[in-house]
Amino acid sequence: MFKTFFKIASLSLEYRWWMILAALMSFLTVGSGIGLMMTSSYIIASAAIQTPIYQLQVAIVGVRFFGISRGVFRYLERYISHEVTFRLLAKLRLWFFKSIEPLIPSKKKDLTSSDLLSRSIEDIESLEHIFVRVISPPFVFVAVSFLMFYLLNLFSLKYSLIFISVFYLSAIGIPALTFLLSNKLGKEIISLKTRLKEYAVDSVQGLAELIFYNQTENWRNKFYSLQEKLLSSERKMSLIQSLHEILTGLAMNFTVLVMLYAAIPEVNAGNLNGVYLSVITIGIMASFEIVFQIPLAFQYLGKSVEAGERLLELTNENQIKDKKNICIDKKEFNSAIEMKNVSFSYDGKREVLHNFPIEIKKNDFIAITGESGSGKTTLVNLLTKLWYDYTGVITIDGIDYKNIPDENIRNLISVVTQNVHLFTGTIRENFLLAKIDATEEELFNALSKSDLISFVKNLSNGIDTNIGELGKKLSGGEAKRLAIARAILRNTPIIIFDEATSHLDQETESKILSMLEKLKGEKTIIFITHRTNNLQIFNNVIKINL
Repeated sequence: MFKTFFKIASLSLEYRWWMILAALMSFLTVGSGIGLMMTSSYIIASAAIQTPIYQLQVAIVGVRFFGISRGVFRYLERYISHEVTFRLLAKLRLWFFKSIEPLIPSKKKDLTSSDLLSRSIEDIESLEHIFVRVISPPFVFVAVSFLMFYLLNLFSLKYSLIFISVFYLSAIGIPALTFLLSNKLGKEIISLKTRLKEYAVDSVQGLAELIFYNQTENWRNKFYSLQEKLLSSERKMSLIQSLHEILTGLAMNFTVLVMLYAAIPEVNAGNLNGVYLSVITIGIMASFEIVFQIPLAFQYLGKSVEAGERLLELTNENQIKDKKNICIDKKEFNSAIEMKNVSFSYDGKREVLHNFPIEIKKNDFIAITGESGSGKTTLVNLLTKLWYDYTGVITIDGIDYKNIPDENIRNLISVVTQNVHLFTGTIRENFLLAKIDATEEELFNALSKSDLISFVKNLSNGIDTNIGELGKKLSGGEAKRLAIARAILRNTPIIIFDEATSHLDQETESKILSMLEKLKGEKTIIFITHRTNNLQIFNNVIKINL
């Protein structure tokens, strides 16, 4: 458990000085609160015995000072801690995205979209509390305990020892009980939220099938059952939080009673001014402000560790780094891409590619064929550096792939995939993903080369027509040609078509191939397909065998 916690916490080391400053502001806030309550109680108790006003001037100034400083320090603590939290949240999201980026196309991990959504949103947001709720309170607690030990020691070492004993027992015993009660529950809540999202996403995506097979009622009942379990677990978590607040309040009152039991005889014996009896007890009550946060830290610890384990389960899959630290700024494709004795396996047992050789020269117009499972898509993932765990050598213009940054390779290659993803929005917005500063001339030139110009001009809003979620307002052929136009607009020297004509009728496929033929000599075209018809237009056809 703590290994996971320290792994996640290590990601926040970049902001350690800000975290220390936030913890310091939190300590000063609690300290100011203690000072405010002790000086106030001193004034009230002194006024009760008609102490002259001039003798209370220092205490009055103290009340004003601590009253103002508590507000200022609280503001600064909230501002700094929230700033750290938001920065840490942004870093966690970037870290998670970069870690899983190679896993998705490589199929290294069996993930559903809803599970991935849950991990990238719910789990990461669970970790946003790791500083404010988990890391900071214990440090502030220790600092406050030293402060109170010093203040009480001004009256008697006995008072300090009594306070420290009960203070630490409260801060250890109550959180331990809270952690034992909430640890399993926190994991259960995260798991139920994930399952609920899976059901929600599946029900929306498969609504037609549920209706056809008369399963909507059954599916709805399962959804409500999961929802009720989640609500029940969250109610239990809320009760645990209320329990630790009650127990902490009882511990605070118990400390006061013990201290009164020890101090009242001292007052009766004349060894302690009675005014200070209220100062001591009120100061103890004020110091327990930080103790209320410790059980909450343990409660969030369980949720944070579970969320961290779910994230690390994915990110630990991606531990392969470039073997060398040399990075070459590769901006052009001048001669050829070569693969020499390249082998690749997803599971470490069966090789999808085995000692595979290929040479793709500049402006080649080639087709690569093979049966499903022969490694065609794997070839695309290796060429685009979406996956690194291969043996053999891949070079571009004689430079080892592993010595070139991923971004540089992807600036040379565009890919039109089998399952084209179009984003909700307009045709223009989908185009600008490829080139954000594209001019109108460039946009319509890409449309022209992909035989979409007349189609777009006939739309009600032209290039600014909304194509719906996932491009559902377009036919399969139109969606594929739009993806091709997007790749053309990006204007990279190499374009890979990965099963770009699958699921299309022969007429649409012939139109797309005819369109691609117009790019011959302008770009390096790699056309990957399992079909063997209409390949006569290519200069070279390479077959990958199982």
